[in-house]
Amino acid sequence: MSSIAWTEDRKTVGIDLYRTDDYVFHGRADLYPLLRGVFREALGRPLDDALFALSFHQVSDQRDNGGHPEMVSLRPSHSYLTIRILVGDRLIYRHPHSVREVVAKPLQRLLAADFPDEDHWGYALAGPGLEKIALERPAPRLEGTIDVRPRRGRTSRLNLEEVAEPEPPPARLADLGVPESDRKSTVLEPADEVAVVFGPEAARALRHDLPLSEEVEEGGFLVGLVRRDADHPERYLVEVVHALPAERTGASMLQFTFTGESFLRANDAVQRLGGDLQLVGWYHTHLFPASDRLGLSSSDVDLHSRTFRRRWQIAGLLNLDGGERVLRAYGWNGRRMRRLPHWVVDGE
Repeated sequence: MSSIAWTEDRKTVGIDLYRTDDYVFHGRADLYPLLRGVFREALGRPLDDALFALSFHQVSDQRDNGGHPEMVSLRPSHSYLTIRILVGDRLIYRHPHSVREVVAKPLQRLLAADFPDEDHWGYALAGPGLEKIALERPAPRLEGTIDVRPRRGRTSRLNLEEVAEPEPPPARLADLGVPESDRKSTVLEPADEVAVVFGPEAARALRHDLPLSEEVEEGGFLVGLVRRDADHPERYLVEVVHALPAERTGASMLQFTFTGESFLRANDAVQRLGGDLQLVGWYHTHLFPASDRLGLSSSDVDLHSRTFRRRWQIAGLLNLDGGERVLRAYGWNGRRMRRLPHWVVDGE
């Protein structure tokens, strides 16, 4: 039997728990049984009828929690709170505490007992009003890496040269399943160097099936095929076949971050899929409604222009607004990001 009181009640304050340093949501623990246990011992009296009133303070606490398992706060901007305990009309306790002291430490002991093989947990106080505090998922720390810096004045013996890629085969939008009515409704301009077709599986995943957080930006990789437009050879046609959620990432309400290991795992996934599939771009979410004025952020543009360097690699953007998802595509033309024409093939 678990020593943690789990709850699905979203109307009271709880502790959202995330397993591993990929921060996979595990469940919500009830905060108040945990606090009653902490202060019952500290005050030496039963607190079954006590009322806890919490006030959070925007003060960061960078200290390591220590011990096993590792505990990482996902709302580090508000790491202190004042706790008031009332029994009836009488205030019996009032004092500020760090979240690490009254939540992370006792929770760590319970998690170690219930999940002895789990080495890493993320935790975030959650409930009414707390959704306004940014949730942050730190990028995982990579192990087994080393920086190699040559001595000053010594030239490197390692030279890298770009290998020319084979020319993509020709195709037409009709070959990629785009109906004639859809082709006529979107007119391609000469400046459109890239056009995008989201195939049935990728479109269904992005617009409906992928579980996406409404508290932190999330993202992943787009896998597919690249062709030359048979009617306009200067244009690339990018067919997105799969949307793969990224692993080992960092995220907050405002930003999404890949790590080197994210790309390694994506490359392994592409190899397992086989065929001529390749990494054709990436996608991520924005946690506000889509508008013509607001597209990719400056950090999105920096990430894309520095990382996805091939002219045909694209950035997919999903704006989340309640239950609605709006999908758009962008590409780098060597100077700036441009909105790309795209079609969705539903496969029906």
